[in-house]
Amino acid sequence: MPGTSLKSCLSANEFATVAQCTLSPCQAAAWTGGARLIEQVFLISGFAAQWEQTRKFENAVLKNRWQSSATSNPQFAVMSFLQYKKVSSRKIPRRATFGPLDTPEENKNPFPWQEYRLLLLAAMMGVIGGLAAQLFVWLVNLGETLLMVGIAGYVPPEAGVPDPNPVIGAWGLWLIPVVTTLGGLLSGILVYGFAPEAEGHGTDAAVEAYHFKGGRIRPIVPLIKAIASAITIGSGGAAGREGPAAQISVGIGSVVADLLKLSDEDRRLLVLAGMAAGLAAIFRSPLGMAIFAVEILYAGMAFETEALIYTVIASVIAYAVNGLFVGWQPVFLFSANVHFTRPVALIGYTALGIIAGIIGAIEPTIFYGTRDLFKRLRIPNRYKPALGGLLMGLLALVVPQTLGSGYGWVQKAMTGGYVGWALIFFALAKIVAMSLTISSGGSGGVFGPNVYIGGMVGAWVAFVLDQMIPGAGLSPSAFAVVGMAAVFAGTARVPIATLVMVSEMTGGYGLIVPAMLATATAFVVQRTVSAYLPYPRLYESQVELRKDSPVHHLPIVQAAFDVLEQGPLVDLRGVTFPNLVNLLRHGTPVPIHGSQAMLFTVEVGADSKVANHSIAEVFEQFPELVAVAVINGAQAKLPRGTTRLEAGDQILIAASSAQIVEPLRAAAKANTESPAGAGK
Repeated sequence: MPGTSLKSCLSANEFATVAQCTLSPCQAAAWTGGARLIEQVFLISGFAAQWEQTRKFENAVLKNRWQSSATSNPQFAVMSFLQYKKVSSRKIPRRATFGPLDTPEENKNPFPWQEYRLLLLAAMMGVIGGLAAQLFVWLVNLGETLLMVGIAGYVPPEAGVPDPNPVIGAWGLWLIPVVTTLGGLLSGILVYGFAPEAEGHGTDAAVEAYHFKGGRIRPIVPLIKAIASAITIGSGGAAGREGPAAQISVGIGSVVADLLKLSDEDRRLLVLAGMAAGLAAIFRSPLGMAIFAVEILYAGMAFETEALIYTVIASVIAYAVNGLFVGWQPVFLFSANVHFTRPVALIGYTALGIIAGIIGAIEPTIFYGTRDLFKRLRIPNRYKPALGGLLMGLLALVVPQTLGSGYGWVQKAMTGGYVGWALIFFALAKIVAMSLTISSGGSGGVFGPNVYIGGMVGAWVAFVLDQMIPGAGLSPSAFAVVGMAAVFAGTARVPIATLVMVSEMTGGYGLIVPAMLATATAFVVQRTVSAYLPYPRLYESQVELRKDSPVHHLPIVQAAFDVLEQGPLVDLRGVTFPNLVNLLRHGTPVPIHGSQAMLFTVEVGADSKVANHSIAEVFEQFPELVAVAVINGAQAKLPRGTTRLEAGDQILIAASSAQIVEPLRAAAKANTESPAGAGK
């Protein structure tokens, strides 16, 4: 009944009556905002039926706004209609199934399987990751037995024993270059013949799959990665097991997601759980690897916190499965009596952090500089790992301590078997050996070599400080353990995870305090120094923060529009991102709360003066404009300087007035002339 008063509307029980009330725009906005607030309360409390009732009420108010303003205020009517369609199609979110449900008995769900499905899958990935790690370790040991031991007669020292020493065969070290070359040749043929993405250190490929490929990895990659890495490491290549274990586990997670037809969001969570599981089993570090899987994705201090519960579950179960096969002792033998008890020693640990940060900044430049040199060689890619293996083998004739992951040599440094200036020489030689092995196209990880580098650097710093400060009495063992954490914390930019990982791998929990200081210092120093170098970090696929990941682009853009408040005619507080874009496309500028600026859209026409140009090139000509987002169909991304504009793109722009947008709009219009330059 048209003309019903607001008072009678407030007492109405049927939504049809509400839809016919006479409401001013302010009253309707207040009713809509109140209804949405109540919706959220019901959603958090878990009352699904009450949530649905409130949604219907909000829908009725919006319908009233749309119909009552159709003739008097067309813009307001369009906006109300968009909101009405949005609310009409809104479904109860999955998380609203928690809590007491006031729904008919036949619709009640006795157990929220949808919520707990991923937890069960994460547990399953823990079992699979633990077993896959055992298989991979067996392959590495087999490769070492057939190649390094079987051909060269060389047995590298092992970690976990008091005085590790190598066994050298009758031919001495002279067959080492033959074995490393053969390993590189076999690995190169296998990788470049079947799965080129399996080359290099696999953790970076896993990070790339998360950010840019929806967590997808081809099913053949885990198999090829496992075999190629076992050959590379087993032949004495200076590579670790972390990268292969990560890529293998992520690949298995991707295959499981394919079989279960999971969404991209669930797939990404599952592959992180797989990464944590494989690494926790390999390094016997459940908590450290659970954190590592969510921290390694970002170069800044950011974490994929939503995935942490799944990585924790997967890593704990994988650690337990692995323990059934190999026991529960840490990877390294370390005295439980070593503790932090001298605050003055923090000066030495700070120095260690600074040196570790400098080494962490230099290492990526050496690593990727070597890769660039091999890329320029005009020989088939499949033969380049053999050349890298040959050079690495020749280096090992002089410095055999660079062979393999080198954990046995680190153990020797931890127990006082190595002292003096040779320690820093070993560390630098290891960086070169790792670069020759992996940057040439070989397959292996970088965590193992960095544990070696950090251990040697730490023991060397203790030695040097003892020489400089007589009577300092610094423990080489303690500094070696803290050095392991500090170097990788800076190089890989994972200070929190590395702190925990090294403590679990050595059992050196009494050194948590100095390790905290050293890893934080190394992280800051590495970021500062590497800013002036061509390659700032070891994992190229890392993005700086969550806002820089394509995974989070659309939610961030949506969140940005949450700050928009009510304008002269339009209440934008409940508008979704697609509807807001539609509004802008129809020519209605949107006021930005707290400023005089407005939001506009400009469409890039075919063959226009801005098409195929970067954001930096275009907006250099229009410094008074700010690019907020680039929209193409249903996809939205935050613009970077290198983002290229294509025909059909919608540029979302903040500007103080419509007049200053017109020059860009004119430049973006389609024309048949070849563009000479953006904005010219």
